[in-house]
Amino acid sequence: MSSPTLVIRLDGLAGILAGLLYFVGYAGMANLLLPMMSNLGGHVVLGLAGMATLPALVGVLARDTGRGARLGAVGYTLSFIGAAVFSVGNLVEGVFAVEFGVVLFGVGLMILTVGVVVLGSDVRRGKVLPAWAVWPLVVGWVAFLPVANNPVVFGFAFFVLLLLGAGMLGIGWVAVGYALWS
Repeated sequence: MSSPTLVIRLDGLAGILAGLLYFVGYAGMANLLLPMMSNLGGHVVLGLAGMATLPALVGVLARDTGRGARLGAVGYTLSFIGAAVFSVGNLVEGVFAVEFGVVLFGVGLMILTVGVVVLGSDVRRGKVLPAWAVWPLVVGWVAFLPVANNPVVFGFAFFVLLLLGAGMLGIGWVAVGYALWS
């Protein structure tokens, strides 16, 4: 197996791990995993999920070499920066319980959402990944837009959007990881 193929496959494993961590992290933030994991524990797991997202994005970029348009470069850049800020914000919030982490989390989430939507359209157009790997990811991030640091969405609507987004994100990153692996 050649070295670039091995790297893409390992990035695929990182995508699968990210998908599992996103689901567990958001379930922890929604206090569904009490007493095993609290809200702050959910932030730590989400920070790790964001860190696992970075190599998965590198794998998609490596698979896309030569096919991407200018829009794809913007999508990769926004996704990578958004995932990094999202990770730092969640880790700062979860480990140090510093309120500034929530601001970083929200900013990173918005940048990452825009980046994934732009990247998803370019990846689909360039046929870098199959549609079944891209659409759950895009839907998952878009489902979080009303939830992200928005006090207007609360109660049952918050719970439903959080679980829909977490489920789609988990499925989406596992699907991207599997597509990179295979």
